[in-house]
Amino acid sequence: MTGGAHTGSAPNNRAPRPSLFDPTLYTLAQYLDDVEGLRKAQANRARILTATEPDEDGVVRGFGYDETHPVVAVVTAQLEQLAGLEHAAILELQRVMRRHPLNAWRKTAKGVGEKQLARLLAAVGDPYLRADTGQPRTVSQLWAYCGLHTLPGDGGNEAARRRKGQQANWSTDAKTRAYLIAMSCVKQTGSEYRAVYDARRAHTATTRPDWTPGHSHNDALRIVSKRVLRDLWRAARDHYKEGNNHDEQD
Repeated sequence: MTGGAHTGSAPNNRAPRPSLFDPTLYTLAQYLDDVEGLRKAQANRARILTATEPDEDGVVRGFGYDETHPVVAVVTAQLEQLAGLEHAAILELQRVMRRHPLNAWRKTAKGVGEKQLARLLAAVGDPYLRADTGQPRTVSQLWAYCGLHTLPGDGGNEAARRRKGQQANWSTDAKTRAYLIAMSCVKQTGSEYRAVYDARRAHTATTRPDWTPGHSHNDALRIVSKRVLRDLWRAARDHYKEGNNHDEQD
């Protein structure tokens, strides 16, 4: 996905610019994904072991054991251990994120958390430089990598989505991370991204009156995701420009 740390080109024979891809951040984010997955799986086991009520479909799948049952005790103890590991992993990931050059931008982006941005950066690598060539990519290419581009459809260009029998050529992890950040941002009163969300919904209320509230909501989140990625891309671009300006002054 990200390959490894790359350096940018070095115009005028200046030293290569270090990539914003951080292997430590990437590794910690992957580790958090693993621990989080195990914790969720173990929580589901505990739920099934102790459940006595039917699920939404009316089927009773639980075994109805109480906390004194030996198996429940073992699963519960392991679940507590995994929760502790997950908490420690989050704290370490946040600590590394605070040292990342793009954390300065995060502080100005209301609603973007340390853990959220760290996981997004782990998914996209360097927002400005391509992982395969080390050369700059456009913001449209970043959007496409995150599955936020458009594709030809029956009614014209449509938002990219998975189609049965076809393999997506974008990162579903990056798309998910961008959407989660967008959801967090629109919950923040006074956030510029909340304003983007509201403006988009007002627009589609007029242009697409046939859309359901859910469709309108998801469309607006997509637009917010693109705006967040655009701003992140610009911050990464400015990081390299500032480095070049510093070299020229030296």
